[in-house]
Amino acid sequence: MRSLILEDARDLYEIRKTSFEDSWSEEEFVSMLFDKSFFGFRENHGFILCRKALDSIDIVTFCIDPKYRGRGIGKNLLSKLIKFAKENKCEIFLEVAEKNYIARNLYTSLGFREISLRKNYYKLKNGVQNAVVMKYKNIHNQP
Repeated sequence: MRSLILEDARDLYEIRKTSFEDSWSEEEFVSMLFDKSFFGFRENHGFILCRKALDSIDIVTFCIDPKYRGRGIGKNLLSKLIKFAKENKCEIFLEVAEKNYIARNLYTSLGFREISLRKNYYKLKNGVQNAVVMKYKNIHNQP
């Protein structure tokens, strides 16, 4: 596992388009990776891209190539982010599709909790879906 670099933009684009209907362009990834407020980590078949502002980290996108899911890549990436957040005394926020139960279970197993719901947040080919907003709860050793 390593930190994301500008040269990763093409790979991030390729991995993300296997996971989401609204895949972003390679240029959008270049723009985000060029911006110093964005950072993340990657393994061969997955990545997590975040944006840090003061003591808050937002997971912008988190993708694992579908052929490699269930092998601990996502858990490893999130664990690395949690370690980074604790070292930097930051909270972590994310949005996840309400019906993405596998991802929600992973987040919950690592200490995230649901804090709100955004109605009709994701616009999909076959309709809309709500987003569950989650927060990592133990950054500052809170109960």
